[in-house]
Amino acid sequence: MQPSRAINRLSHVAWMLAAAALVPGCAEPEATITAPKVESCNAAACHADVEQIHYGGPMLRCVDCHGGNPDSPTKAGAHVTVDYSFNPTTPGQHFLEDPPLVDLAAVPTAVMQFLNPADYRVVRNTCGSSTLAGGNCHSIITNNSLLLNRATLAGQIAGGGFIAGVQGKSAHYGVVPVQDTMTPAKLSPLTAAVFPAMPADAPPSVTPTMAQAFYPVYEQLCTECHLNREGAKVPGRYYSAGCNGCHMTTADDGRSVSSDPTQNRDEIGHPLRHRFTNLVPDKQCAHCHISHLGRALLAQGVRERSEPDGDKLAGGPNRGVEDPPNAVPWGKENYTKYKGMYWQYGKPYPYFIADEDGTNGTDETPPDIHTAKGLACIDCHNIVEEHGTGKMAYRMDQELDVRCQSCHGRPGEKATLMSDSAVTFDKAGTAAGGFGGNPLMIHTLADGTVFETGKIDGKDHPVTQINARIDPAGALYNPRTRMGCQLHAGSAAARAAVRKAVNELAAKDPAAVAKEFPGLPAGFKFGELGGEEDGRVECFTCHNSWTLNCYGCHMVRDDRKSYVSRVDGKKKQGAVESFGLSTLPDALAMGFNARGRISPLVGTSIFFTHIDKAGNKVIDAQALTTGEGLTGEGNVHNPVHHHTIQKLPRDCTGCHPAATGDTGPQSANAKAVLRAVGLGTGEATFVDGSGKTHWLDRLLWADYDGDGKWDDPQTLGLPQALAAVERAVGTTHLQLPSFVGLPDPGPLDLATVRRVIDNRVVNQRQ
Repeated sequence: MQPSRAINRLSHVAWMLAAAALVPGCAEPEATITAPKVESCNAAACHADVEQIHYGGPMLRCVDCHGGNPDSPTKAGAHVTVDYSFNPTTPGQHFLEDPPLVDLAAVPTAVMQFLNPADYRVVRNTCGSSTLAGGNCHSIITNNSLLLNRATLAGQIAGGGFIAGVQGKSAHYGVVPVQDTMTPAKLSPLTAAVFPAMPADAPPSVTPTMAQAFYPVYEQLCTECHLNREGAKVPGRYYSAGCNGCHMTTADDGRSVSSDPTQNRDEIGHPLRHRFTNLVPDKQCAHCHISHLGRALLAQGVRERSEPDGDKLAGGPNRGVEDPPNAVPWGKENYTKYKGMYWQYGKPYPYFIADEDGTNGTDETPPDIHTAKGLACIDCHNIVEEHGTGKMAYRMDQELDVRCQSCHGRPGEKATLMSDSAVTFDKAGTAAGGFGGNPLMIHTLADGTVFETGKIDGKDHPVTQINARIDPAGALYNPRTRMGCQLHAGSAAARAAVRKAVNELAAKDPAAVAKEFPGLPAGFKFGELGGEEDGRVECFTCHNSWTLNCYGCHMVRDDRKSYVSRVDGKKKQGAVESFGLSTLPDALAMGFNARGRISPLVGTSIFFTHIDKAGNKVIDAQALTTGEGLTGEGNVHNPVHHHTIQKLPRDCTGCHPAATGDTGPQSANAKAVLRAVGLGTGEATFVDGSGKTHWLDRLLWADYDGDGKWDDPQTLGLPQALAAVERAVGTTHLQLPSFVGLPDPGPLDLATVRRVIDNRVVNQRQ
C-alpha cells in the first residue's frame, strides 16, 4: 500500500468511526425501535396516518423536526405561527412563489423549520442536531453537505461568470453566504473558508461593456438549480430544498400520495411521501441533472433537441442546426399532463429525441450500459460525492471520488474496488447506528470474478476486470482491449509491453500485426522505444458511445420586458430567454480535463443579444469574451463525462486518420479527426450579427504550411505536419492540485495533435 493511499484510508476509517457514533441508520428496519411519545399531532382528526420519517434509528415525533407544541389540543396551539408559505393552500400571510433568495433568508427560523425541517437554513437544528431525540443525529454529514457545490453553487457561478467575462476561473461567490467552520486555517488548494453571496447586480470590478450587459442573464439563469431552494414547480423539475432534495423523493408531477389526510394531493410542490430514503432513485437525480445537456437523460439514451427558431426572437436569420428529419421523439408516456398539455423538465411534448433516425433500425444514441442493465446512479456515486468531505471546493471536479478504474481497474493496475479516498461500495455508505450493518455491494469470488449487487434492483451485475481481458493466455482475452485500453489508458509498464510486443511481431511476421493488434495496419512498427508514461486517455473518452454538444447557445436580454431577481427580489428590466440553437448528437472533440487526462469536451459556445427599451439591438448575437480574453469561435469547451458508456468502444478512425480509404477533406474520417483534435469541420456554424461565421467545433487555430497565416483544415484535409497550434477557445476548469505538471484543462496541445494525426489506423467496422 502506497503511503498516500494508507493515509487516505486511515483518515477515511477515522471519519467513518466518527460518523458511526453520530449517524442513525437509514437502512431498512432490522431491529426493534423505540416508539415515539404520544403527541396530539397524531390525533384522528389531524395527521393520524402520516408516514414515520425514519425507517431506521429512533422514531421521531412530529415536533422533533417541525417544532410546535405536542400537548396542545388545538391546531393553532400545536402549530408554529406561520407567516410565510410556499404553497397557496398552506396558511400564511406571505405566499412565496419561486422565492428569491432574499425572501427565503427573511423567513423566521421557526417558520422555516416548521415548513421544511431539512432546509439548509435550519438543518443543524434538525437532521444535524447532536441532541435531538437523545442525540445520535447526522451532524458530520450535515456540516459537510452545507459546503458542497450542490449547496454553494460556487463552481457553477464561477463558470458562468468566467464564460461571460465577469470574473476569472476561481470561485468567488456562493449562491448564499457560506462559511466553513470546520476546516483548519490552512486550507487545501482550490478550497475556500468563506464564500460571500453572489451580488444581485454586476460589481464595480466588472468593467467590460458586454459583461455588464450580460450580468442579468447570469443572475436569472445561474441561480436556478441548487439545494438552498426548492426546484421549479413544473413537471420533472420539482424537488424539496436541503437534505430532502435527495432523500425525500418527489414525483414528476410534484404531487403527494402521502397517507396524511391533511395533505393536498392536487397541488404541485410536495414530496411523494413523508419518508426518507437512502435508496435514491434515478428519477430523483433527474429532477436536477437534466439541465445543460442533462446527464440523467443521456444515460437513458435521450437528448435535447435544437431550438433554431429561438433566434427569431432577436429578428435574425435561422442560424442554428436543424434536427434530423426522421428523428423519433421520446414517448409521450415519459411526460406529465400539465395545464392541458404534456410537459417534462420544463419542455412540452414532443421536445426530447430518443432516436436520430427511425427508418434505419439503428439507435444512434443508445442508453448507458450501466443504466440499461439496471444499475442506478447511487451504485457508482458514493457518500463522499453525495455528502462531501468537509472542505468547501471551488468546483465540483474536486468533489468527485469514483472513477472507472475504481471498479474495473486498468491495464497494469488491479481495481481497488474502492474510491480514490478508499471508500468501499456499501449499501448505505454510512454506519447503521446499531440497526444492522452496511453490507458490501461489490464482491470478489475465489476465481477472481467480480460482481456488484445493485442497491435498488438487488441483482448481481458482473464487473469486467480489464486486466483479465489483456492477458493473451487468459480465457477472457480480447485483443481489442489489449490494443485499445492498454495502449491508451494503461500504466507506463503496460503501455511499454504492448509497444514492444507490436515491434517484435512486426519483425517476425508483419502481416500478423493487424490480426493480433486490431486497429494497426499490417507491418506497423512503433518508432524508437524509449521511456513510457502512463496512458492519459480517460476510459470514457472511447467508451462514451455518443457525445452531445450544444454548440450555438443563444441568450437574449430584452429590456422591454421585466423580471424579478432570484437574488434580491427586485423587479428589473432585462428579462432573459435562452435557446440551444445547435445541439449535435455525436460530435466528439477531445481535450485535457482537470486531471491532465484526455477527455471528451462539450461545446458551450454562447452568443449574446441585448435589446434596449426602444427595441434596438445594442449587441447583436455576438460571441462572449471569457475572463481570460478568448472570443474566437464561440466561447468555451469543457471536459465532461457524458454517461453514455457502451461495452464496445468507438472505432479508432473516430480520432485517428484511416490507413486506407479516402482521407480527403470531405470524407467522414477526415471530418471526425479534424473535430476530434479541435481543428474544426465547418459543419456546425453560427453567423453573428456582424455577418461573421463562427466554426462552433473549432478549438484550435493552426498554421500548417508555416507561412504565418492560419489555414483552413477543411480545404487541406488531414495535415501531416503542423507548424503551430493556438487555442481558439478556453475552458472554465482549473487543474486539480494533485495533477500539477500535466497539461492544463483545455484543448489538446501541438504535440498531442501531431501524435493523433500521425498514427494511422485500420477501420475495424467495415
